[in-house]
Amino acid sequence: MRIILITILLAFSTVAVAEAQPPTHPEWQTSAQSIVALLDYVAVDYPEAVQTGHVVHAVEYAEQREFLALVNELLLTLPPKAEQQGLLSQARALASLVDTRAPSIQVASDSRNLIAGLIAVYDIETAPRVAPVPLSVSSLYFDQCSGCHGDSGRGDGLMGKALDPSPTNFLDVGRARQRSLYSLYSTITLGVTGTGMPAFSSLTENQRWSLAFYVAGLRDTPAVIAQGERLWNDGALNETLPTLASFTSEAPAALGGSTEIASPVLAYLRHYPEALVDSSGDPIQRTIAELQEVVAVYADGQADTAAQLALSAYLEGYELVEASLRVLDGELAVGIERDMQVLRNMIREGVADDVLASTVANLELRLEDASALLSSRGSSTATLFTSAFLILLREGLEAIVLLAAMTLYLKRTEHTTAMRYLHFGWLSALTAGALTWIGIKTVISISGAQRELIEGAAALLAAIVLLYVGIWLHRHSHAAHWRAFLNERLGKSLSGGTLWGVAALAFIAVYREILETVLFYEALWLQSRAASPLIMGAALAAIALGVAGWAVFRIGARLPLRLFFKANGALMFVLAVIFAGKGIAALQEAGKIGVTFIGAPRIDWLGIYPTAQSIGAQLVIVCIGAISWTLLSRRQTAGSQS
Repeated sequence: MRIILITILLAFSTVAVAEAQPPTHPEWQTSAQSIVALLDYVAVDYPEAVQTGHVVHAVEYAEQREFLALVNELLLTLPPKAEQQGLLSQARALASLVDTRAPSIQVASDSRNLIAGLIAVYDIETAPRVAPVPLSVSSLYFDQCSGCHGDSGRGDGLMGKALDPSPTNFLDVGRARQRSLYSLYSTITLGVTGTGMPAFSSLTENQRWSLAFYVAGLRDTPAVIAQGERLWNDGALNETLPTLASFTSEAPAALGGSTEIASPVLAYLRHYPEALVDSSGDPIQRTIAELQEVVAVYADGQADTAAQLALSAYLEGYELVEASLRVLDGELAVGIERDMQVLRNMIREGVADDVLASTVANLELRLEDASALLSSRGSSTATLFTSAFLILLREGLEAIVLLAAMTLYLKRTEHTTAMRYLHFGWLSALTAGALTWIGIKTVISISGAQRELIEGAAALLAAIVLLYVGIWLHRHSHAAHWRAFLNERLGKSLSGGTLWGVAALAFIAVYREILETVLFYEALWLQSRAASPLIMGAALAAIALGVAGWAVFRIGARLPLRLFFKANGALMFVLAVIFAGKGIAALQEAGKIGVTFIGAPRIDWLGIYPTAQSIGAQLVIVCIGAISWTLLSRRQTAGSQS
């Protein structure tokens, strides 16, 4: 490999050897990372130096021996452990194999085994804390890497032509199959002394990992990635790659990268590493990690990327435990949610870097308090039971009341044949909810932003329909219109469009609640892994919802038909106001609508949130309803006098 690693990290190794007493050198983590990188290069480059027991490239062969000498020296600088002597024995045996020109397969295997042993003994982190986002560093690659490595990664950049050795060609499949993602990350982090490859230690950890994934995936085509996604969703390599660390620490060749199945799967995972993230990880710690990335990316002038990371930090992290935290400390839960929205506003407004960093630091302290509270009390049976009860009750109340009101309307007006459309609507919503949950777990990936977008759009659509229904019911509550309605419509079949409208409204009302309930229950399940408190909480909530629906049905059944129309119309208006507030709030959480805080109370049950946008939408509904109510009342009064 020419001279590429004779001087790699030479400064680190020289200092480490010189200060080998005491052996706990303060930079031992860097030394350990250097050892991994050196052994990785031995595994990759030895076959080019020795073939069938003969040295075919003297310079390369000399490099391999020099690398292993450095490995032995660096091992002595690591903190003393009982297993350290075993690692030294492995390193000496590996050096002996190279001295005797052993087969490359054996050298590569022993190099990988030594790497695995070192990682296990010294607990070296070989995976990112959060899933990298390769596409987020595409501009970073073109700004800082393409000058040498070329736009496509072939190593043919204009600046690279003057370098010796030449920049790496990331499209060289043979070499790429022998290089682990952790090795690429180490090279990006530490650089290669004596070459044109500098250290990119100024980049954040997530940026360096994302860059490693990005350059490793430059050779992958869209067709191969799509094929890999299908295979992964079908279960290919799921057991071989249970975690992100299992993917980043091994070279593609060691993972079966030459097979027809493994190659496309690995290509897919290089571009979508979030598929490997353990869903049982701590959502709050993920939020904190991503917030740290927000600060670094924002300081680098990438405000758009910072805004996306801030949104992801909330939707893919904190929101998953927000419901549980509200049971324990509602004020803390709401405060963190508000702080996250304020942070996104600050990014959009372009505040100073230090102001943003200070805001994130304070937010992290509150998140740590929330994490400690959830760790100490969040997994108790009582908390899980209460959370399961309140989540289903809160999410299902509007839907169950609406279904009860619609059922009562159809029965009171003798449109019983339309009941099957109503049942079709809510049963379809239950089925769609179940399929969505199965799909999220197995086939498709719905981000937090997409989920909030669906919920927000469904809520606003429901609000519009409910407003129309409320106006229609009020219009028919007047005696003249009521008698005309009875004479002309009562007992007759509704139009086909109206019947399907009934089904659609029932579907929308139920599905949007199911979508959010599934998410929260999944988070609760991951916190407890015990089904009994969740089942008991959900069962009690279902009973409470049934009682609420029965109460609406019972009260409405006893009202005179005219008064029933008025009461039902008023209920539709109230639900329209609630849905409008929740719809705007969901779109704000999805980052589609800005947030302007005002001095208003927060009442989740009524969809009231202290933002100008949500309150404004509700006021629009109220104004339309009030104007319609007033105009219809005047017309009815004038009609009765004439």
